[in-house]
Amino acid sequence: MNFYTAQDRARKSSKLLLLLFLILNIALVVLINLLFAWYLWVNDDPLAMADRIFLDYLSWQRLFAVGAGIAVLLLFAAWLKWQDVKQGGGAVAELMGGDQILHSTSRDSERRLLNIVEEMSLAAGVPVPPVYVMRSEAGINAFAAGLGLKDAAICVTRGAIEGLSRDQLQGVIAHEFSHILNGDMRLNMRMIVILHGMIFFGELGRSFASSRTSWWVDGTKSKSSSRGSLVLLGLGLIIIGWCGVLLGNLIKAAVSRQREFLADASAVQFTRNPEGIADALKVIGGTRFMGYVNHPGSEEASHLFFSAVSPARWWSTHPPLEIRIRRIDPRWDGAYLEPVSAPVLPEIDQKPDQKIIDSLIGTLATAELLTEKDYLAGSAVPEDQALYCGTVLSDMARDPYDARILLLGLLLDSEPEIRSRQVAMIRQQDQTMVERLDRCDQHLAELPREEYLSLIELSLPALKTQSQTQYKAFKRLLIKVVRADQRIDLFEWVLYQLVSRFCDAHFGLLRIRENRYSDLSQLSAAYQIVLSTLAHYGSDDEVAADKAFNRGAGTTGLYNLRLLPEAECQRDAFSGAVSELSLATPYVKQRMLRGLIALVQHDGKVVAVERELLTAIAAVMESPLIGLDN
Repeated sequence: MNFYTAQDRARKSSKLLLLLFLILNIALVVLINLLFAWYLWVNDDPLAMADRIFLDYLSWQRLFAVGAGIAVLLLFAAWLKWQDVKQGGGAVAELMGGDQILHSTSRDSERRLLNIVEEMSLAAGVPVPPVYVMRSEAGINAFAAGLGLKDAAICVTRGAIEGLSRDQLQGVIAHEFSHILNGDMRLNMRMIVILHGMIFFGELGRSFASSRTSWWVDGTKSKSSSRGSLVLLGLGLIIIGWCGVLLGNLIKAAVSRQREFLADASAVQFTRNPEGIADALKVIGGTRFMGYVNHPGSEEASHLFFSAVSPARWWSTHPPLEIRIRRIDPRWDGAYLEPVSAPVLPEIDQKPDQKIIDSLIGTLATAELLTEKDYLAGSAVPEDQALYCGTVLSDMARDPYDARILLLGLLLDSEPEIRSRQVAMIRQQDQTMVERLDRCDQHLAELPREEYLSLIELSLPALKTQSQTQYKAFKRLLIKVVRADQRIDLFEWVLYQLVSRFCDAHFGLLRIRENRYSDLSQLSAAYQIVLSTLAHYGSDDEVAADKAFNRGAGTTGLYNLRLLPEAECQRDAFSGAVSELSLATPYVKQRMLRGLIALVQHDGKVVAVERELLTAIAAVMESPLIGLDN
């Protein structure tokens, strides 16, 4: 499954969706104009009515005035909803009644869910999203929300985490990750906003219709007639508003159903375990609550969920369960499954299994995915994978306070003079931080360089649980520590970019920039700098670096590029070039990332610095890093 092609398809669907909704809104404007013309006609002076026909009350001026008023009301209602949606996936999950699952949870079922999400995130090369649970929902369901990788969140119902086995739950989470990687979330958020604007007309009509009480108690015939027409006007607005919502839901269903098939197929390819997601769908069909969600906002957000949130209708956003199951398991005998009744077994050492992570790496993974039986049997994990086996560092990475200490610890210089200057900066802000840093210093010293990136990625979710004030203070301190030696090396740049890109968006501090490059040739100069930098960091031999460079450039079809000298690939030039690449359209980003991956894999191995640089580049470009082997 080509996730970038899916993203491109998502953007085309987004444009089509907006066009269809524009046509629908024009139709609403015409209908509401007719309704208001009728209202003016029946409430006009009877003598004037004798000389006029209904069409006399229609004019271009009135059409424009009513149309402008409708547009303002639609935009205002949509803007109000956008204020909720733009907060990110976590805010949407909370609006749906979700509670964030903290890593300190003592519930085995929630601990298992966190481990699965971490496994998927590390395998996909994306930050670990915050995870929420809808504790009051007994149906088996889940959704991913957010405007992009930076603010994505996953929410799962209590029924799902208690009623599904590990393999089944992994299939559901893989489905949701597919939505994240396919670029579906932004379109899903837009649909919520647009449909909310249409619902507004129904509510406006309801307010007009509520005048019926005063109609009954009013004493004069003329006033009662006017009140009666006002009630009819309100009823007309209700009908038009809800017809608009119905047609909008039909459009939403048409777009969403194909995306569900795509996400199912992507989940199978992602996990290499079709039984997981197929059995999860079978369990949904075999339980009394199915995937139903009782929250009042579930219908508005129905297209976000893994399965239908209410009994199937012809405008349902999800294909029937039977069709979804047979597409994954053509030999299905039609029998549904019962939810698991046994208690969830504790996870081994309460940490994600690196063997499962390795088997999930990208869509090019060749290892067979472990089954739940294999996982719980748990052979010992090698020492070089010990980060996920109960180490002090992985525990600290999941704590909001200690995560800051770890990241600062990774930045401490090997030169005693510079290091003491950095420690003094930390002490000036928080003495306790220095004491905690001393305790984990030995663990950091023993940590292989290859594990630095994983530790950073594990720390990001914890950083997002700070207050905005705490995060701003930490970021100021981070910048001070980085600049303590009057220079910024590439690892410091990588760490800073990962923190700022994924946390700034969460706290509303990231400036949104529109993509403006749709042709790779427009970015050839910037891309040449990035390719050259990676080539030089991957090999000290000029000939080998040149071969790797040509491999990367050739993969993207830019055969006229040449390897730049190291002097032209300094950090400022590299940083500016990566920033320029981030303004490309997603399809162009796909081509560029393919070239970068081909470059680093040219010699058959990917060293730590190459992986770090690629991960940071993908973060700046806001693209998932798919296809990078270990």
